[in-house]
Amino acid sequence: MMINLGRRLVEKHGRRVAIITNDQGDVLVDSKVVRDFGFEYAEVLHGCFCCRFPEFITSVHEIMAKLHPDVVLAEPVGSCTDLLATVYAPLRRYYSGEITLAPYTVLVDASTVLRYHRKYDLLSPKDPLGSLLSWQIKEAEIIAINKVDLVSAENLAEVENLVRRLNSEAEVLRTSAKTGYNLDVLTDMLLSREHKPRPTIEVDYDTYGTAEAKLGWFNGSWKLSSKHKLKLENLISDLVLETAKRIEDLGGLVVHLKVSFWTGEGSAKASYVLTEESVDFTGTVPPPSDEVEVIMNIRALLGPEAITDCVKKALEAVALKYDAEYSGWVASSFKPSYPKPYYRLPQT
Repeated sequence: MMINLGRRLVEKHGRRVAIITNDQGDVLVDSKVVRDFGFEYAEVLHGCFCCRFPEFITSVHEIMAKLHPDVVLAEPVGSCTDLLATVYAPLRRYYSGEITLAPYTVLVDASTVLRYHRKYDLLSPKDPLGSLLSWQIKEAEIIAINKVDLVSAENLAEVENLVRRLNSEAEVLRTSAKTGYNLDVLTDMLLSREHKPRPTIEVDYDTYGTAEAKLGWFNGSWKLSSKHKLKLENLISDLVLETAKRIEDLGGLVVHLKVSFWTGEGSAKASYVLTEESVDFTGTVPPPSDEVEVIMNIRALLGPEAITDCVKKALEAVALKYDAEYSGWVASSFKPSYPKPYYRLPQT
């Protein structure tokens, strides 16, 4: 979504665009993809924007000084919430002379949100993860229901009804980053409107911390090489699907699994599509090659050590299938620390 919004801002509106990526780890698929699409970018690593607000605002200032952008797109860690209180409110209070805030926009995955609702009851959650997901939707000014191309009209109506019940004040827009549906409308909304000051929502930080602690994170990189040309779409698809299967066989649930891969002739991104148990590609897959560099990011409901083991065994199985070898394995896995925002203000 970020890439497609950025491209529209550049190509259709003539804006200079910079992007800030964010992750709990330090090897980011998103940063590689952003760079490959030609955007200037900065990273906030080892924590979310709220807990690393000084690093976040430093990145904003550095990229503003370097590029003088018209628009800065910033996407926080997907498990974060309470961003009105911890990011929007301090930006408005302390940096309003430098920065104009667009409406706070939350993406809802149409292909997975009903699955989470049935598991956690987002309207009256008892499980910490259900509370986290509910809070994320409740603080939005614009709710962009993404991936509408993957769900039926009946399910889409159910998704829209759910988000409206969670947040009756937000404007709800159906979108698809893949097909481009309503992305021009969303772009126009972000350019023409400003954030409206409002009270921030109530978030129980013990519940929030417990929810994040249920998630295991994995970030890794390596190279695959072979004596013959590797068909990269097949190879990467098998690697993604085998990794996801091993996580799910252990009772885990993949929240996101994405891969950036490249050769001397190009690069692309692959993402696991949970509902279809398939792989979606962004960009043009490079032609067959005897070697390929890979970065993989995973967030899943499974212990971090178990996720690493799943990735390693999947990589070994796929390398064997394709008569390939892997080298340069660098990986880290962990659980996020308790959220401790630098600021938390009651009013934006």
